[in-house]
Amino acid sequence: MRLQSLELQGFKSFPDKTRLDFDRGLTAVVGPNGSGKSNIGDAVRWVLGEQSSRTLRGGRMEDVIFGGTEKRRPVSFASVTLNIENGDRLLAVEEDLVSVTRKLYRNGDSEYMINGSPVRLRDIVELFMDTGLGRDGYSIIGQGRVADIISSKSNERREIFEEAAGISKFRYKKQEAERKLASSEDNLLRLGDILSELEARLEPLRAQSEKAQRYLELAGKRKKLEISLWADRLSELDSAGQRINDDILVGTSELEIAEGELSSLEAEINELILKRRQCSVFAEESRRESQRISQELSEHSKKAAVYENNIMHYNSQLKELEQKRKELSKASLELEKSVEEKSLEIDKILLQIKEAKSEILESEGELSRLDEESGRLQSELHGSSDRLGRMYIRRSELSYTIESSRSSLNTSTQELEQLREQGASLEHRLSELAGKREELSKSLQEAKSLCEMENNRLAGYNLLYGKKSESKSRLEAEYNQTELSYGGTASKRQLLLELENSMEGFGGSVRSVTAAARAGRLRGVRGAVGSLISVESRYSLAIETALGASLQNIIVENEESAKASIRYLMDTGKGRATFLPITTIKPSRLSEGGLESEEGFISVASGLVSCDNEYRAIVEYLLGRIVVSENIDLAAKMARKHGYRFKIITLDGQVINSGGSFTGGSVSKSAGILSRKNEIALCDRELSELEKKRESLKSRLDACTSELTRLGFELDSQKEKIREAESSRVQLDTELEALSPLELEIKSRLSETELLIGENLSRADSLKESEMTASAELESLAGEIDSLESFLAEANKKSSQEKERRELLSAELSNKRLRLLELEKNKESAEYLLSSLRGGINSSKAENEENIEREKKIASMIESERLAIESLEHDSRTLRAKIEELGLRTKSELDSSLEYERQENLKREEEKISVRKKEELGSKLSGLKERLLSFNKERESIITELWEEYSLSLADAMSQAEELESRQSASKRLYDIKAKIRELGSVNTEAIDEYREVKERHAFLKDQLDDVKKSKASLEKLISELTKTMRERFADSFNKINQAFGEIFVELFGGGSGELTLTDPEDALESGIEISVAPPGKVIKSLSLLSGGEQAFVAIAIYFAILRLRPSPFCILDEIEAALDDVNVTKYAQYLRRYVGTTQFILITHRRGTMEEADVLYGVTMQEKGVSRLLRLDLGEVSPSWDIE
Repeated sequence: MRLQSLELQGFKSFPDKTRLDFDRGLTAVVGPNGSGKSNIGDAVRWVLGEQSSRTLRGGRMEDVIFGGTEKRRPVSFASVTLNIENGDRLLAVEEDLVSVTRKLYRNGDSEYMINGSPVRLRDIVELFMDTGLGRDGYSIIGQGRVADIISSKSNERREIFEEAAGISKFRYKKQEAERKLASSEDNLLRLGDILSELEARLEPLRAQSEKAQRYLELAGKRKKLEISLWADRLSELDSAGQRINDDILVGTSELEIAEGELSSLEAEINELILKRRQCSVFAEESRRESQRISQELSEHSKKAAVYENNIMHYNSQLKELEQKRKELSKASLELEKSVEEKSLEIDKILLQIKEAKSEILESEGELSRLDEESGRLQSELHGSSDRLGRMYIRRSELSYTIESSRSSLNTSTQELEQLREQGASLEHRLSELAGKREELSKSLQEAKSLCEMENNRLAGYNLLYGKKSESKSRLEAEYNQTELSYGGTASKRQLLLELENSMEGFGGSVRSVTAAARAGRLRGVRGAVGSLISVESRYSLAIETALGASLQNIIVENEESAKASIRYLMDTGKGRATFLPITTIKPSRLSEGGLESEEGFISVASGLVSCDNEYRAIVEYLLGRIVVSENIDLAAKMARKHGYRFKIITLDGQVINSGGSFTGGSVSKSAGILSRKNEIALCDRELSELEKKRESLKSRLDACTSELTRLGFELDSQKEKIREAESSRVQLDTELEALSPLELEIKSRLSETELLIGENLSRADSLKESEMTASAELESLAGEIDSLESFLAEANKKSSQEKERRELLSAELSNKRLRLLELEKNKESAEYLLSSLRGGINSSKAENEENIEREKKIASMIESERLAIESLEHDSRTLRAKIEELGLRTKSELDSSLEYERQENLKREEEKISVRKKEELGSKLSGLKERLLSFNKERESIITELWEEYSLSLADAMSQAEELESRQSASKRLYDIKAKIRELGSVNTEAIDEYREVKERHAFLKDQLDDVKKSKASLEKLISELTKTMRERFADSFNKINQAFGEIFVELFGGGSGELTLTDPEDALESGIEISVAPPGKVIKSLSLLSGGEQAFVAIAIYFAILRLRPSPFCILDEIEAALDDVNVTKYAQYLRRYVGTTQFILITHRRGTMEEADVLYGVTMQEKGVSRLLRLDLGEVSPSWDIE
């Protein structure tokens, strides 16, 4: 087998139809990154059945279809065809050339073909199984697959070894067998369920069948006797009815006359009653009006008393206010007198304060003058004494001192200017640093606030993420539980539908007629009663009990349909059935009234059944005379009350028959036909609710997952924000700390500058002073020396006199100041008291004015109350007069009412006599009508019974009736027969045929169950044999691959050792595979310690070992040598050459060493963006003169 060619159209970057022809040997596909060369390997993998879009380096399967470029439109499908030469028949196709094609359309439709014939994906997978060419085989090694065999877990490396061992097909067959085994087990469960149901029905049906045969025998005798008795009773009822009709005509005439007399009396009585009631109404109106006026008069009296009381209260208030006003006037006079006295006192104190201040000012002026004079004298004395000793010494030095001071002063002035400029510069720099510090401090505070805010936000996101994770877990648990519930309910519904479709529970004759109607052999058959009606689950047991065997009656369109169906049953021998023609069945309804008010009454049974309108008459016929009650006790009470004239069914299936017999006991609630329909409907509702719940949960789960993903992104983003904010905070903190030493240095320099400025200023002042002093001394030195001694003597004397006078003035000034402070305190106290007195006067005046206003208001209110009292007295006189007038009117109306009442009583006596007469006639007539109605009901009942029981019209019954010798003996025989029938209880006439059919069905299903058991045993044996074969073949192949790997490893690495081992040798089919290697000169404990190139070389050695054991017809290797260095690439390419005889290689590569070893080169280019094109170069035909290395 050999790969002949590959055809692509619309696949990934190959929009145009492209064909690659492959020869034996090495074919290399080369091209720059992104040119689409790896798409060729993807195309082969895809056409062989790959279903993973990720393996094909896409997001969706539709991504393999060319998506268009700026210059090209997208194509509508992708197609890949693989042409393989099959001369050796390695593929199970009897043709020399096998073409495998796969197409995918944008709408998602797929096509698979082998040699142009449509096939399934499964057929393609099975075709290449155990050839090494499958989608999971080792013939296509894609990018990254080499690294996977090293980095994968030991139990994930099995696929390639199983394919090499040739057990993939066996594993596939084993999986198929296991699926069939699971299906067999499901069939066993279903057959077991059906058989259990049939077995539960067999014994009851056998008993019913025997009972039915006895019942048919007794029913024939009962029919003859009942028809004859009913015919005899009908004749008797007709004669009696004619006699009663004559009596009714006479009684009706007499009753009409009595009713006319009674109507006349009733009219007269009604007129008297109307007049009497009018008088009573007028009297009552007068009485109520009188009461109202009396009440109004009483209210007037109460109001007048209230007004009198108010006047007394207001007078009392006036007296209190007048007394208070007098007291306030007296207090105001006393306060005004106190104010006048206190004002005089304050004026006196102010005068004293003014005098004291004037004296203090004079003393302070005198004392100040003395201080100035004394200071001046003391200064002159000290200065003169100092100068006197130095005056002669200084004279010679003065000229030199003046010159020296002027020179030093010039120098100091220049230095001072420089120091001031330096200080200003330092202060400006310090101001800049302070501004920067403030700015950095503000930024640092903002950064800290931002860090805190972002951390709080991160905590919030973490909390939200935790809550969402919990919500997702709860939703997943609820979704899984819903899936389990859905599966269980669906299985239950499927079983019930199978029972319903197979008409389990219906007799064989019913199923036979229904099947014939569905097949078109019978016309007009609508179906069994049980299939055409529906009942709420609460009433299903009651309705099934009420219908009994009638559930299996068959509704047909007309009599012809019924006859045709009966002929069909007779011809086929399928048993008997009861047919209900829509055109002949008449509804039967209860005539008893007042049932709705009976305790426990639910409804007439027909009212609880839902059906098409055309079947309503049949439902009324079957159930119209049956009542449904809550329980047996209430049903018994109802039956007794109505004389046991109709059948009553309870909700739990107990029966009170017409006539008084009771039928009951335990009943299975889920065994009936209607119950099964309700269970199916319930399953449908549950499935619908579960589906909605499942969709809702899925939607909520998807939303929760999306929200969790979003929150994850938000958490990562928030953490990044926190890192950025923290970095900014640290940077600002560092910058702020760096300012401190700089500020300290500038402040130190500024302090030094200020110190130097101070010293310079001090020195300049000193020089100026020295110059001025020297000049003054130089100018005045001669005159001062002569007069200095006389001046000192006179000054000392004057200084002593001034000192004594100053001490005396100081003592007087202190006394005057103390007196001033005392006067000011007295003034403040007097002013405060004066303010309080004036406030009291103002308060008294305001209160007095307020009391005057209140007196005026109270006087006005007293006058208003007096006027109201006068108005009430006038109204009261008017009301008393009206009460007397109403009393006279009431008496007159009451007298008239008594007279009308007397006349009414006389007429009542006459009416009683007339009513008794009418009642006697009516009672007599009612008795006659009731007897006639009873006869008619009995007649109708008999006619109905004839039709319901035997489907006979009155004429047919009369023709079949036999003449009775004795009605009593015939009734006795009928009673005995009915007693025997009642002893039989409920009888299913279909039980004979149904028992035979159920027995046959049970035997058939039993045989099927045995066949399934045999099939299961066969499958279990097959699985065991396949497992044994797989284990043996895998162990043998694994040992050979291990041996080959060791040898190839030594060849490729130039020494060392390599070994493959099973992690669990006892279970080779499930064991993981460990790889142990030791390159020359190294001890490796883990494959991860190998370099990337060494790991790739180890994986390549394993692939070469597999190819040695099971050479693949062709291999596609996609850049598996990418991690190797140039030396090992050459070694790899040369080693590939060894397998060229058995394997055809297609190498996707960009390594020079591989290209040099190739026989044919395919270059992939992308001259047009997004579109790949091919260029073929046959290296064997290239001229050596081209000097290609």
